[in-house]
Amino acid sequence: MIIKDLEDFINAAEKSRKYPRNTAAAKRSALRLFDAELNDDEVQSLDSFEKNFDQIYQELVNKNKADMSASSLVTYKRRVSGLIKDYKKYGLDPTKMASWNRPVRKVSRKTSNFKKNEQVAQQGIELSKNVNMSRFELPLRTGVKAIILIPSDVTKEEVGKIRKYVDFLESISNVTKGPNNDNYDK
Repeated sequence: MIIKDLEDFINAAEKSRKYPRNTAAAKRSALRLFDAELNDDEVQSLDSFEKNFDQIYQELVNKNKADMSASSLVTYKRRVSGLIKDYKKYGLDPTKMASWNRPVRKVSRKTSNFKKNEQVAQQGIELSKNVNMSRFELPLRTGVKAIILIPSDVTKEEVGKIRKYVDFLESISNVTKGPNNDNYDK
């Protein structure tokens, strides 16, 4: 089954330090989203999966557009597409995996990731100036926080949407304890 093969590839790439831990986790969660949309032929064959990739993605968008932003869905598509490309290039032959020299990404100090993520999040989201917004910053661990921006007059329906997203995050989470404990699910 192709999903199992791709998961094994992610694990091998992470173990051999070709994918950093965060990259591997991101690719796993994106793959899980796509896995739910595959039919029997696509589960069995990489060729079928690739051939129908755009249609699978469209079904994923239609199913999740109320709960996820368009930019998130595009990010998941990009991750799975990159995963397939890497798998075809390095995953089918163990000698190619060994010779894979993945470039190290340099983080620019000029623009922080937070600012980049905030800019991406704001693209396509136009906030009404007539709505009072409440901002909540939740510290998750050292140097990491979640920022939630909601209308002051949030409705029960909107809270339900937020709850669905939190449930989704829980379903894709693979960390059982904090990073200082080094106890991660494999």
